[in-house]
Amino acid sequence: MKAVILAAGKGKRLGHITKDNPKPMLMLNGKPILEHNILMCRIAGIKDIFINLHYLPGNIKSYFKNGAKFGVNITYNYEQEILGTAGAMLSFLDKLKEEPYYVIYGDNYTEFDLRDLKAYHESVKSEFTIVLHWADDIRQSGLAELDQDGMIFNFIEKPQLNSIEGGWVNSGIYYINPGVIDDLVSKNSDFAYDIIPKIIKRKQKLYGYKIENGLLAIDTPDLFSKTIDKLNVN
Repeated sequence: MKAVILAAGKGKRLGHITKDNPKPMLMLNGKPILEHNILMCRIAGIKDIFINLHYLPGNIKSYFKNGAKFGVNITYNYEQEILGTAGAMLSFLDKLKEEPYYVIYGDNYTEFDLRDLKAYHESVKSEFTIVLHWADDIRQSGLAELDQDGMIFNFIEKPQLNSIEGGWVNSGIYYINPGVIDDLVSKNSDFAYDIIPKIIKRKQKLYGYKIENGLLAIDTPDLFSKTIDKLNVN
């Protein structure tokens, strides 16, 4: 099995915290966030991992090297300009044509068994499955609306609301059948704003897989501090 981990971003909202280190390399529970994601892949039996880089790429490459120390094989692609979450796939799609693959946002932290996602994806014969978690405030997330069978019929990135509302939102982990997004991906394209809405419009089988443990937010200094405190308590 294979996975793409998106790790090009700086994490601008974190301010000085990411001055000398990209967001995926911030430490949680004694390891960089990106390492947690790589180990999550290894546990699920994923051997080949593709990682895009942009901001301070040397910090990531010098730590993980070719991945052998972590039990995986890592292939990197450096983007001179950030290509977008989906645009980043352009360099890897030719290596993802044989079997379904995972896409993981490398600056997110969650404890999750990727094998459960694969099993669900196969059970509903999905073409593209998104891991969802419940959020009490959906304003900074991608909101998925699902039918009773779990198929997503509408997706709104960062909904504009006058009040705080809860809902099932994008956790930044996908499981995708080969070829499903290939003709939709272009430079600067984004999964949330471009690819997912087009998949819905084409009436392809897009499902949401709900997880209970959620996603630990680290988008701002305050959220990062709260996440560290929460992990230390647990």
